[in-house]
Amino acid sequence: MTVISYTLEKCQKCMKCLHSCLTGAISLQDARVKIDSEKCTNCATCIEACVYQGLQAKGSTLADLENYQYKIALVSTAVVGECCTVDQVEELMMAIKKLGFDEVINLSGYDGAMYEEMIRYVGVNHQQTTLITSFCPVVNKLIEVKYPILLSNIVPMDNISEVAARSIRKREDMPKNTGIFLLCECVSKLTLAKYPYGNKYSEIDHAMVIADLFPQISRNLSTERLRSPVSDKGLYNVTANLYTKGFKDKNVVVADGLDKVVKALELAEFDRLKDCDLLFLSGCINGCIGGNLLWGNPFSSFNNVRKLAKKACETTVDISNNDLYGVVIASSFNEKRSLQNRLANFIKINEYVEKLPGFDCGACGFHSCRAMAEEILANRATLADCRVLRSNDKNESE
Repeated sequence: MTVISYTLEKCQKCMKCLHSCLTGAISLQDARVKIDSEKCTNCATCIEACVYQGLQAKGSTLADLENYQYKIALVSTAVVGECCTVDQVEELMMAIKKLGFDEVINLSGYDGAMYEEMIRYVGVNHQQTTLITSFCPVVNKLIEVKYPILLSNIVPMDNISEVAARSIRKREDMPKNTGIFLLCECVSKLTLAKYPYGNKYSEIDHAMVIADLFPQISRNLSTERLRSPVSDKGLYNVTANLYTKGFKDKNVVVADGLDKVVKALELAEFDRLKDCDLLFLSGCINGCIGGNLLWGNPFSSFNNVRKLAKKACETTVDISNNDLYGVVIASSFNEKRSLQNRLANFIKINEYVEKLPGFDCGACGFHSCRAMAEEILANRATLADCRVLRSNDKNESE
């Protein structure tokens, strides 16, 4: 599933998006950008690379609240990182409630419960293999697409927001027509809801871009507060620089930002992180508090969280450990080929790569010569589509 849409009218065919994509999900065919939903990780690097706003990602809007009798907002713990005191957090929660919600839940208590369970899980399972944890849909999809051999290393805990939504649905006093809205701190988490992108398995009804709501939230801010406990362990769970704090004698390696994540996964793939008990991965700098849909920045947010953690409570949401587990990776991609078949394909792809010029110029419309080789193997392109080879053949014939 990709949440990134292409706007033909604004596209200048500069191919910056094509070169920015980590997985080669973007190509330029028939004078328009095409996004392969099986490869797209929703990391939004292409959106950031496009200075013309030819690529966009939009969530649900406040107009969708009208479809429900009772409206609940799930506020990511990362959003709390925009505040540096508990009072500011409670003022922010009230400002969000005034948008039209009946109930506002900050997810730090659920994050705290997940953090405690992760410490227990690593203590029991750390000797078996290098465990990998990430609540970042980008990282999970990246592993799925490029490092499938590591799928079995992932700790099978579900996303925090989904855990919270399932728990809320079980409440006996919940009105029948209840809408649960996730206020997202990054583009990838727009996939964690039924709308607007159709995750039919989710208990969350709508995903909303928190940055789009900021002007209205800002106008609603006042000294009026909504009681909203903040869990210190929940803050650790979304902040890369604080994540190792509760693991004591365990060797936990943290990689934040996609460049570091890719490096860590390459090392793990070749079993070069043997001494690592847990590999914590986040696609955003400084963890979820660096989400690309927040109005602040990851560096100020880290300072805020560090101050806030000193005043936060130690309590977490009372939830069964079993309820914290679930399917962490869900997409249409499914690696069913045998190791022998994958190796045979790898050899064939390398044969095509050897025939291509290796410039990775993108003139063919693909991310790299290797990406084009993969398309040739899939019978979606030919060597004749390489402009460099065509030019060389033309020069030789002359």
